[in-house]
Amino acid sequence: MSHTLVDTVAAFSERYALLDDEPILVAASGGVDSMTCLSVLRHLGVDVHALHANYGLRAGADADEALVRRWCSDQSPPVPLSVVALDAERRVASNDESLQEAARRLRYDALADHAAEIGAAAVATGHHRDDQAETLLLNLVRGSGPEGLAGMRPARLLKADSSVLLVRPLLNVRRAAIESYADAIGLPWRTDPTNRRHDYDRGVVRTDILPRLESHFEGATDALARSADLMQEYVDQALRPGLNQRMSQAYTGCEAGGALSVAVLRAEPSVWRRRLLLEALRRTLPAAPYSRAVAEELESLVEAQVGKRVEVGAGTVWRERGQLRFVPGAATHAPASPTPVEWGTPVSIPQGRLRVELCDERPASLASGTPHVAYADADRLGTAPTVRPWADGDRIRPLGLDGTKPVSDLLTEARVPPHDRGQVSVLCGNDRIAWVVSHRLAHRVRVRPETDRVARLVLRPHENPSDN
Repeated sequence: MSHTLVDTVAAFSERYALLDDEPILVAASGGVDSMTCLSVLRHLGVDVHALHANYGLRAGADADEALVRRWCSDQSPPVPLSVVALDAERRVASNDESLQEAARRLRYDALADHAAEIGAAAVATGHHRDDQAETLLLNLVRGSGPEGLAGMRPARLLKADSSVLLVRPLLNVRRAAIESYADAIGLPWRTDPTNRRHDYDRGVVRTDILPRLESHFEGATDALARSADLMQEYVDQALRPGLNQRMSQAYTGCEAGGALSVAVLRAEPSVWRRRLLLEALRRTLPAAPYSRAVAEELESLVEAQVGKRVEVGAGTVWRERGQLRFVPGAATHAPASPTPVEWGTPVSIPQGRLRVELCDERPASLASGTPHVAYADADRLGTAPTVRPWADGDRIRPLGLDGTKPVSDLLTEARVPPHDRGQVSVLCGNDRIAWVVSHRLAHRVRVRPETDRVARLVLRPHENPSDN
């Protein structure tokens, strides 16, 4: 039995290229799955390291740790082991997560960090074929799309911002075979009773639903896992190529985030439109929720007015002219304290370098020919001008117009993309806006015939990397 399981894992790992000559870090909980994973990979000659996470949440946690420590030290040579204490309850208190989700995130962060420390190419877990069937059922009742119905993959990136893989060498092996292997070679392991608790969805599936399915439909577990395998093939061979082809037409990467063409989105049926929106979300805001509800909310932006937005936690999706722009970070630019502007001394602002200087003589023409240069009455600008980001509620009487206008309206008329508006600054004199930098001068600081001193306002914009 033991040789059969080792051979099965070896063939499965070779098929999906799960193992190589670099170290592999095994997530070792002390359960039969992870202990079998450690044992089998050692039999296959893999350079195995282990990490055990102790959450201290139940009475048997220290015994689990002791078992893993003892087994690793008893091997010849010993298996390098790292043990980390993780406070899942503290994370739950500060994040909107379940205890299980908090523990999983902390564990994966710890695995990613330790894998990087030891130069491991991958992290291996003990997920098996019964887990795959449970995952398919859970995703089915949650209304998942094709990727969810494809279940767990043999390999994927451990984290979106990491090059370390998460591999599952036992994914083609049933739980019964794993337990038989452990019994046959005398492999120690402990049972975590929380895995069968009914207040966890997976515990209900594991203890009630799958056993009942098996009692009425012999081989149901294998059939469910096989369905996940078939869906993976469909996703890889049909859905993913079609999505990539459509993304090449619709998506444009940006220095920060990306954009989808509204014209292309409108031309697609709703099912593909939502797929494109979710794929753009995955590429630009990987920490954002990935669900049909989010896709439908983003889809509403296609026919929305320019300037509308949807905040998705990790960033914002804006409706712009001709595109939806996916922007990481906060939706609005936070107001900042005014920065003093000394005459003749450049000041750094989000748009570039701003300088306010006195002209030696009155310019022959007040038309500079560029929006980055403006002329103002120096005395009306005041002795201590300041610069700050514009804020909601700011108003200005633009040069040559009667009455005031919101700065937000000026930026809309100037077709400044919503995600760029937070970069716009205003130069103030005597506590009033004198210049919406590079956009409009205030009527009150205009150069008049009787003006004695003329100020030259100059913005030297940041270079656009795409122009290099």
